Amino acid sequence: MHTEPLPQPAPTPAARRPARHRAFLPMSRDELEPGEQLDVILVTGDAYVDHPSWGVAAVGRWLEAHGYTVGIIAQPDWTDPAAFTALGRPRLFFGVTAGNMDTMVNKFTAARRLRSSDAYTPGGQAGHRPDRATIPYTSRVKQAYKGVPVIAGGVEASLRRLAHYDFWQEKIRGSILLEAKADLVVYGMGERQIIDIADILDRGGDIAACRAVPGVAWATGAAEQPPTGAGVLTLPSLDACRADPEAFNQLTLMMYRESNPQCGATLIQQHGDRWVVQNPAALPLRTEELDRLHELPFANEAHPCYREPIPALQMMTGSVMVNRGCSGGCSFCALTIHQGKDVVSRSTESIKREVARMVEKPGWNGIITDLGGPTANMFHMNCQNEAANAVCRRVSCLHPVRCKHYGTDHKPYIGLLRDLRQTPGVRKVFINSGIRYDLASLDDEFVEELARHHTQGQLSVAPEHAADNSLHLMRKPAVHYFTDFMRRFVKANEDQGKKQFLVPYFQCAHPGTGPEECIQLALYMKAEGLRPRQVQMFMPTPATLATAMYVSGKDPYTKQPVAVARGLKERSRQRALLFYWKKEEAPHVREALQAWGRTDLIGNGPGKLVPPGPAWGSWSRAAAHAKDSVRFDTHMGVQVERASKEEEAEQAWEAMATTSC
Repeated sequence: MHTEPLPQPAPTPAARRPARHRAFLPMSRDELEPGEQLDVILVTGDAYVDHPSWGVAAVGRWLEAHGYTVGIIAQPDWTDPAAFTALGRPRLFFGVTAGNMDTMVNKFTAARRLRSSDAYTPGGQAGHRPDRATIPYTSRVKQAYKGVPVIAGGVEASLRRLAHYDFWQEKIRGSILLEAKADLVVYGMGERQIIDIADILDRGGDIAACRAVPGVAWATGAAEQPPTGAGVLTLPSLDACRADPEAFNQLTLMMYRESNPQCGATLIQQHGDRWVVQNPAALPLRTEELDRLHELPFANEAHPCYREPIPALQMMTGSVMVNRGCSGGCSFCALTIHQGKDVVSRSTESIKREVARMVEKPGWNGIITDLGGPTANMFHMNCQNEAANAVCRRVSCLHPVRCKHYGTDHKPYIGLLRDLRQTPGVRKVFINSGIRYDLASLDDEFVEELARHHTQGQLSVAPEHAADNSLHLMRKPAVHYFTDFMRRFVKANEDQGKKQFLVPYFQCAHPGTGPEECIQLALYMKAEGLRPRQVQMFMPTPATLATAMYVSGKDPYTKQPVAVARGLKERSRQRALLFYWKKEEAPHVREALQAWGRTDLIGNGPGKLVPPGPAWGSWSRAAAHAKDSVRFDTHMGVQVERASKEEEAEQAWEAMATTSC
């Protein structure tokens, strides 16, 4: 069982070389010196933007800062092995990532409709990466250069490192490590692992020597036995997970239970005649290391080879990341299992230095568009008891009740906000990242500061639901926390004579949310006068607790049955109900209420949701609508409906929420 960092190796040849910082990491041989062979080449499904929020750029610059030379092959033609030879053969290894998002989440909406755009591609054009991009990219690299180690990483590989549910094929798939035939999968954020691997290979070790690195998964050979003994736990096998949903629930629980890098066990899972081995997680970067990463010489621009803007970069312009990780542990969110439960924050001094560089940049408008991270107001919030944290196996520090050891002091964040407001050259500092409103309610000043200085006309928060049962299974705070936050925010704006709006995000079709819970939410929205423009339909993404509930129909902890909305018909009914106030949705709302036996809510008056009229389901796509408005594309030999522009707008925030550094 790994509880301490690996001993620091003796200085390697690369570590003794001074770090060489290029304006951009090279993407073509024209950017290399004559005869130069790069140490590491990174392949990515995103366009290359030299910004710390792009995982491939962060890893590339981190390697560069440790003395290694790095190049990037971005969005290659996955049908042509020659596209992967653009930079030659690397001295140490290829690193492969699908990009900042899981390919399938990037490509499809929760209704399995093709998205019409890709925010990580020049011009927002869709179709520039394959499905489950890690698999074909790795295959093509191995075709192009036999014998070169290939390391898979990023959010797609990280969350698919063991057996996982694939919503788009509706089946349990095996580890992406075996499907892609990668030598290793780096899971989590990856900075520690990638340097350990590079150092081992640089010293002359082989890829087998890298199996000891924390935060990696690897596979045994057909005749090789997995590790055994103390600190090793056997997961339900791939075959067992496919045969029994209870086994899949157990797998998911064990993944979360053993995710603490200080006390987690080695996990092994049988896949036929082979075993996938997951080492304990790597320790997160410390504050000073996170500072160093973000102060590397990023250009904060797209590579000059691109002629069209990259939408995701435009959304990030002017933003400053202050922390990573999330202590909330929401059931539907993969942050806990990917970035970690322990929040790591940058120092105030490092953030000030970054802002000072922004002020000096020609043409900067003086506006910090976002000062945040996965949860902005968790800045420097963490466990206050090191001994307790070293053995903690909780999924969430906040649910079902807040841990007594968890620090909730907002003073560091408020102090940072005040300092930046007073920085010469800074006109405005806005917060557009998520706000944990139950934590905000614990501070006497934060909500008022937020309303007075840091809201850009509207503030987005995610209560997700109003029904107690749904919120409990989502691992979200009770709705009264949101109601109190909303009223406090409204009063703060009234006191200051401001007209600013709270934009709540709600979710439908999450496991545990049946017709009754959906109706409770719609009635709550009507009582509070809420008319959200964006509603998230639950998408079962790999490795989350909510996905285990969706597959099994049971709460993994209590083993009690939970309602699961399956199929487009039932999921669409829930979505329609949350737009009860839209005239065009009225027929769909009536159909849902009739199907659920709640016609008492059809009529005129304060206790009703929709006036009388015709009823039909939104999934039916009546001929008058379907012939004119629905476009289809061929995907894997099947006609797949393309998402409408309205659906694209409603799902955009969901797509951005799944990104990670």
